[in-house]
Amino acid sequence: AKLEPKEGEYDFSFLDEMIDKVAQSGGKIVLATPSGARPHWLAEKYEEVLRVNEQGIRMHFGARHNHCYTSPMYREKVKKINGLLAQRYGENKAVIAWHISNEYGGKCYCPLCQNAFREYLKKRYDGDINALNQAYWSDFWSHTYDSFEQIEAPMPNGEMYIHGLNLDWRRFCSHQTLDFMRAEISAIRQYNQDLPITTNMIPWWYDLNYNEFAEDIDIASWDAYPDWHNADHIRQAIETGFWHDYFRALKDR
Repeated sequence: AKLEPKEGEYDFSFLDEMIDKVAQSGGKIVLATPSGARPHWLAEKYEEVLRVNEQGIRMHFGARHNHCYTSPMYREKVKKINGLLAQRYGENKAVIAWHISNEYGGKCYCPLCQNAFREYLKKRYDGDINALNQAYWSDFWSHTYDSFEQIEAPMPNGEMYIHGLNLDWRRFCSHQTLDFMRAEISAIRQYNQDLPITTNMIPWWYDLNYNEFAEDIDIASWDAYPDWHNADHIRQAIETGFWHDYFRALKDR
């Protein structure tokens, strides 16, 4: 909202001032892309950027990360602002790395995502609905699919109990989020090839396959929020150490 207060109208004065102050004090900056929190006008004008929840209800504007990763419009707007940031700050000596978005996560059940899920399944099962039925054991309780067009994401008011469907939906959501991150990175790389790229990953976050994300980032980073000074601080130390090891292992560095 600060960088693009109105559609197509950009104001980088605030960021210019902050980056100049950091540079003058000898500090360094890891600059994030702003896709985690889009402006209000974007949600009002382009409803498709808002997520649909698992009840099939379109979410209202609010919180953050309430956006559809599949939406072509949202991808277009993110590509534009990321490119402008890369052009403006990519050569700034104070900027030493790019941080892509913020804490990727969440699912969207909108028609765009449902269609993308079906296309994902067609590719996964070589366009053979019988192969999918075999993998899902969908004959049980007459859950057999006659075509890929019948498939919907697992939802409380629909199909929830086919384990293969649930697993493939989780795989798809991770795949779609990764594809969105790659689009963000591509917009940066169009103007800045040199600076390393990372994104902040989350411990205990099983919605995303970080082993696959690691292939597209240069640095593995994560949100470490150890809750010290509690009754179970020994366990907290062990868990924090484990996640340090896991995320370090993603890039072996």
